[in-house]
Amino acid sequence: MSKKTAIRTREKWVDDVKVIACILVVLGHFFQSMTKANILPASDLYKWFNTTIYYFHVPLFFICSGYLYQKYSKVNSVGSWCKNVAKKALALGVPYATFTIATWVLKKVFSSSVNDQIGDLGDTLFLHPTAPYWYLYALFFIFLVTPTFSSVKAAAVGLIIALAAKVLILTGGGYSIYAVSIVLSNEIWFVLGMSICALNVSLKGRKVRGTIGGLLFTILSVAVYMMGIRNDAVSFAMGLLACVAVILMVADYEAKFGKCMDFLAKYTMPIFLMHTLFAAPTRSVLLKMGVKNAVVHVVLGVSISFAGPILAAWIMKKTKWLEFFVYPNKFIKR
Repeated sequence: MSKKTAIRTREKWVDDVKVIACILVVLGHFFQSMTKANILPASDLYKWFNTTIYYFHVPLFFICSGYLYQKYSKVNSVGSWCKNVAKKALALGVPYATFTIATWVLKKVFSSSVNDQIGDLGDTLFLHPTAPYWYLYALFFIFLVTPTFSSVKAAAVGLIIALAAKVLILTGGGYSIYAVSIVLSNEIWFVLGMSICALNVSLKGRKVRGTIGGLLFTILSVAVYMMGIRNDAVSFAMGLLACVAVILMVADYEAKFGKCMDFLAKYTMPIFLMHTLFAAPTRSVLLKMGVKNAVVHVVLGVSISFAGPILAAWIMKKTKWLEFFVYPNKFIKR
C-alpha cells in the first residue's frame, strides 16, 4: 500500500471510539452545567455517572491520537520533529486559540449568568487552559516530547518512560507547572495508543473479553463510588480497564454500528470544540425567559449541543474560509 493510499484509509474503530468519547464529553459538561445552575439535582446517579466517565472519556481521545500519530507519522530526526511541531502548532493552535478566545469573551460578557468564571485571557491561553480545550493544549506538548517508535524495543522503552511519568504524578510530583503536569499525566494514554499500532496488537475477535471488562468496570465503578474512594491510582486503573473494554468491543462490533455513528464521526472535532458555546447560551436564554423545566432544558440543551456544532461546521464548509478555524491544515494542503 502506498503512503498516499494509506493516508486515505480511515480506521473505523478509531472513528467510532472518538464518537463515543465525544458524546460522553458533551454529556459530562452538559449535566455539570445543569446541576451547577440548580436545574437538575446533584443526585447519586449524576455523581456516579460524572465520576465514572471521567475515568476514561478523555484518555480514549489520547489513545486514538497516539495510534494515528504512530500509524501515519514518522518523527525520528530533528528535521521531521520540526516539521511535525509546525504542523501540530497550526492544526491544534488555531482551533485552540479561536475557541478559547470565543469562550473567554462569552464568559466575560455573560459573567453574571455563567457557572464558572474565567481568568485573564493570557493566563487562560498560555498557562491554565479552560475545558474542554485543555485537551488540545496537552496534546500539543505531548507531540513536542514524543517521537514515533521505530521498533518493538522502542515501543517498550516508550511505555516504561510513560508509566514512570504517570507514577511520578500519582506520587505527587510534577505539579508546579501545568504544561508539565498535564503531559506527565496523559503521556501514558498517548503512548498506549502508539503501542497498539507499533506492536500490531490484534483487536478483532475479542468482544467477549471486552464485554467482560466492561461489565467488571461498571460493577467496580459502582463499588468505588459507594465506598467513597477518591484515589488517583484507583482512577488510573479504572480508566485503563474501561479503555481496554471500550476499544475491544468497538473494534469487534464496528460493522454493526449504523449510519448515525458514521455521520457523527465526520463532526467529532466541531462538536468537541463548539458544544459548550451552544449549550451555555441556550441555558441562559431559557432561564432569562423564566423557563426552569428540567425536561425542556435537557431536551433542548442536549439537542443544541450536537446540532449546533454540526450546523456551524456545515456553514463553515460552505463558506470555505471559516473552516480554517476548525481544520487549518486543509488550507495548507491546498
